[in-house]
Amino acid sequence: MAKIRDSQVKQTSGGYERLFGIPALGRLVSRLQSTVISSGSELERMVIKRVTLIPDLDEFLMANIMPDGVYIAPKKQVKNCTTLKFPEGEPDFLVFKRRDGTQECFVVELKDGHLFDTKKAMAERRAIHSFVERNAQYLQFRVRCYFCCFNQDDRDAIVKGFKGKISKNEAITGKEFCELLELDYDEIVNARKADQSDNFHFFMDELVKIPEIRSVLKKLLKDGNG
Repeated sequence: MAKIRDSQVKQTSGGYERLFGIPALGRLVSRLQSTVISSGSELERMVIKRVTLIPDLDEFLMANIMPDGVYIAPKKQVKNCTTLKFPEGEPDFLVFKRRDGTQECFVVELKDGHLFDTKKAMAERRAIHSFVERNAQYLQFRVRCYFCCFNQDDRDAIVKGFKGKISKNEAITGKEFCELLELDYDEIVNARKADQSDNFHFFMDELVKIPEIRSVLKKLLKDGNG
């Protein structure tokens, strides 16, 4: 999991500073937000390290039959592909899979969380389906669209988080995503958990360094012991 200590320290924290009236606390909370955002990118990097990447996507798409296995093209590679078109943006992953003589292509958006506002949910679905419609002629496979919320284990909750703008068949959990890619879900989850202790202790250490916080904590502890 991404570490708070590795996030950049912002000199100003905008709304967080106004919210608390304590600049140092505002900056710390801002670092928390940055870390949460970067966790999604970190998850993508972890997946990329564990899969077989396609060396040349343009060349791969020209082949009528792909070899058995699971082959991945991440967002950056999809974006650099000259064959495919991007009406509203490229997906996070193109997953190509051939097993038992069946070849399939899965267009996947990978999310860390599962709660989105209606506008965001509609835009996400529209972008993926527009991508498939525009590129159907180049994807000589059975194509499916998936929205994966990695930390959610309930498809109904994912659909609800997308405000009902995706179908249950389009929603997949983190475990299902790993099964699709033939990865060890528990190994990835445990690897991400490894940094939780560091994040907790770093946050507490930074919190008590703030004079205003330290003063309040001392008073609370004193009143509690009394």
